[in-house]
Parts: sequence; structure tokens; C-alpha cells
Amino acid sequence: MYSEIVNEVSEFRQGSGYFSYSCIKLKPIIGITRPSPTPTSSPIRSSTYDAQHSTAKDLYPQASESFKTPSPTSTTPSPWIDTCFKIFDLNATTENGIHEKNILEDVQQSMPQPTDDGRNIFFHETSCWKDGIVRLNARQACAIESAARANPGWNVYVLFAAPVGFRNRTTQPVLDALLEYRNVHLRYVNLTTYANDTPLKEWMARGEILRSQYMNSHLSDVMRYLTLYKYGGTYLDLDVIVQQSFEKLEPNYAGAESFDLINSAVMNLEPKGHGHDLAEMCVRDLLTNFNGNDWVNNGPGVITRVLQEHCRTQSIAEMTRHCSRHFTVYPSSVFYAIEYWNYELLFEEQCLEEALAAFNRSIVVHLWNKLSKDSPVRVGSRVAYGVLAERHCPKVYGSCGPVF
Repeated sequence: MYSEIVNEVSEFRQGSGYFSYSCIKLKPIIGITRPSPTPTSSPIRSSTYDAQHSTAKDLYPQASESFKTPSPTSTTPSPWIDTCFKIFDLNATTENGIHEKNILEDVQQSMPQPTDDGRNIFFHETSCWKDGIVRLNARQACAIESAARANPGWNVYVLFAAPVGFRNRTTQPVLDALLEYRNVHLRYVNLTTYANDTPLKEWMARGEILRSQYMNSHLSDVMRYLTLYKYGGTYLDLDVIVQQSFEKLEPNYAGAESFDLINSAVMNLEPKGHGHDLAEMCVRDLLTNFNGNDWVNNGPGVITRVLQEHCRTQSIAEMTRHCSRHFTVYPSSVFYAIEYWNYELLFEEQCLEEALAAFNRSIVVHLWNKLSKDSPVRVGSRVAYGVLAERHCPKVYGSCGPVF
């Protein structure tokens, strides 16, 4: 399945170059190599490892700054972060009008539970909403709707790290639109118990994640691997659009973002067998290699290191040709057809046809929110992001107002 894409892009990874679109900016890659990430038993990595990820650090300065905790070098977490993720007193109505019955249910106790056949899709929202109100912006809601529409037989779980809920009246039209889908379930994750019976139990109990310099981002990194370990299924970032059903993909996969990195925005690991074994490798890698001062290390870095061990190669191109009969590394055209330096393509009307052509074979479209979040999309405009949203998340797109 997708073998022709794998062959096509594997050849490209060896140096055949990018498509010659007038809108797509070329990034020179011939003769330029970056060292592959290597496991380390210490959170202090070598300058070689940092050099590999310097591009990502430079790429996302605004994202990195926005996720910084007030005192990244402190041994104790900021008080507002520490209290944000603690469970409310559910016996009382809060000052924001949230009552016990409106608090989202704990995913570990609610029904339906994730199924053991792997037909589960998970999103994580790790923002710290101090007022306890459920929030999703239109683009996040679009990602969820697109997943639910393309996979109607799958349960879609949106997991909030903070115990949040609804006021007595819903005031967010995009949430109302999203909740029309019966397979969408909004839940919260009790961080004090979620890692129980996992290799991360003691690590989470120590509150290590709350001391991260990029706490929100790193919490999302940790939770995606922990969730795949606990339940199995498919993890998605909230800045994607799902175009096709996951039924056509064999279990256990991730996607190459570039010639030297596996991205962790789209991953599937089955609940049992080889998928669960790989999920355990990922959470144990976090125990060994977690670094709260490196934005990339705990997400893409984890799956890249694990697959370099599992696939027995340091080469991402080699992985896209063949990893093992138990895991598939898809080429960038399947999940990351537009690379980060071309994200503006999604917002320019003159580039519409080229952008849609680039996504023609994609199962998932990744939209690089850290770069694109401030690029407006006027509803009805002929830009690629808007056209894709109208096509794949019509209810959210139709309810978001004049700007998507």
C-alpha cells in the first residue's frame, strides 16, 4: 500500500530534488547533511545533537517563547502551572458557573472506553486554562471534525490536560458544531493517575514535566506517547486536516517530515503486539532522554531515535523504503507534503492550485500552526487552507464567523 509513493519519494530523498512549482520555495539539500539524533543516557546532549535541531529552534522562536514557563531553571514549577492541572472540587459550583455535572469526564473512567482494536484517534490539548472553561479554536475544531468525518467508525478523543468543563450555556459555536458528531468525545486526563501502571509513573509523580522550559509543548509530547502506550490507536496534532480514512493504512506507522527527521504529529501504534512494544520503547526513551530545555527532543526526537533502533538504520530515506514488516515509515507526501518553509503556500490565493496538487496524495495535511497561526483565512476566500477546511470540516468552517 502506497508503495509507489514510497518509491517515488525515496528516490527524491537521494537527491532528485523538489517539484518545480512556481509558488514552492526550494530549500537546497544537495551536499547538506545534518547529523542524525542519537540516544543519550544524559539529558545533557552533545553539540552534535544540538546542531541537528538548531534549524527547528530557529524555525519556531515565537512558539518556543510562548511555551516558556516563567522560570525554566527553577527546581519547582510555577504556582499557577502547578495548580492548573489539579482536579477541581467537584462538589461545588465554581465562580465561572461550572458545576460538577459539566466538568469533562476522566477518560480513564468514562464510556465509551478506547477500543482494543486500535480504532481510536487521540488529540491532546495541554493549555492551562485557569478559568476552567473548555476552549477550542476553529482550526483545532476543524482538525477534530475532519478526523471524525473521515473515520466515522472510530472513536475520536479530545483529551484536556486541565480539568475543564462547560458553563451552563455553551457560547462557542465551533464546539456546538463539533459535538454534533457522535464519535467525538471530549475528556480530561487526570495527570495524577494517568501514568499509573506505566513506566512513567514515578517520573510523572515527581512533577518533572511541570519544570520544563516549554511545558505545554513537552506535556503534549509526553502525553501522546503515554496515551499510545495505554490505549493504542492514532495520535494527531491539532493543526492537521484529515482527508482520507485511516482504514486504508496498516497499523503501526509514522511519517518522515524530511530526509533526517520523523515527525510525531501523526503516529499509529496498535494496542498489542509490536505496536505496544514500540510504544513502550518510546516512553522508556522519554525516561532516559527527556530534556525540558530542548523543544524538539521529546517529540520528533523520541520517535526518530526509537525507529533508528527498531529499523536498524540511521537513514530516514532507508526507513521509507523499508523499516520492518511490523512498522511503516511513510514518505513526506502522505502526512507532510508541504514542508515548514513553504507554509505560506496555504494562505496565498495565487498558490491555490499548486497547494492542492501537493496534497493530492496526502492522507493528512499538516498545517504548521507554530508558524501559520497568525495568518488569517477569510471564510470564502480561495486559499488552500480555507478550501480544505470547507471540504473536510464543513460544520466548523460554517460556524466560525468571518475569519477561520
